[in-house]
Amino acid sequence: MKNTLPLALTEESALVVEGSVSAALVALLQTAVLRMIPYAIPGLFLLVLDLIYGIRAAQTRGEKVRMSTAIRRSMTKLFSYICWLILATTIAIAFDKTWLEWGTLALVYGNEGLSIIGNYLESKGLSFSIAAVYRWILKLFAGKVGGEMSDDEANEILKPRDEKGRFKKKKKDDAA
Repeated sequence: MKNTLPLALTEESALVVEGSVSAALVALLQTAVLRMIPYAIPGLFLLVLDLIYGIRAAQTRGEKVRMSTAIRRSMTKLFSYICWLILATTIAIAFDKTWLEWGTLALVYGNEGLSIIGNYLESKGLSFSIAAVYRWILKLFAGKVGGEMSDDEANEILKPRDEKGRFKKKKKDDAA
C-alpha cells in the first residue's frame, strides 16, 4: 500500500520533530537548573530560619509544636520554592531578561523574609503587621510618602503586648 500522507506527517519527520523538541527542552531545563543554584542557597537559608522562628512564635502563643507538622510544612515550602525558582529562571531565559528572575525571586524571598521577621518579633512579645508594611511600600512607590514613615504607620506595623500577653488595640480616643 502506498503511503498517502504528506511529507510533514510521515513517521520519519515526526521522529525528527520529536527529537528536536526534546533536545530544545532538555537544553532549556539544563540552563534553568544551572541558573537556579545560586538562588537556591538563600532559599534554603530562609527555609531554616522560618522553621526555627515559626516554632518559637508558636511556642510563645502557647501552641503545642509537633515536629512532624513543622517538617511537613517546611517540605511544602521547599517544593514551593523549587517551583518559584523554575518559573523565575525559565521566564528569564525565555524572554532573555534577567530582571524578571531577580524581581520574581525578590518578591518571593522578600515575602518570606517579612514572615520570618514577624515570627521573630512575635517570639519576643511584639506583633508585626505584614499588611501594614505592604500598605507603606505601596504608598512609597505611589509617591504619597516621601520616604518617611509617620508615627501612626510605625505603630500600626509594630505593636507591643500588654502585661497579660495580649496585643494592644488602638483605642477610639487615639483615633481622634
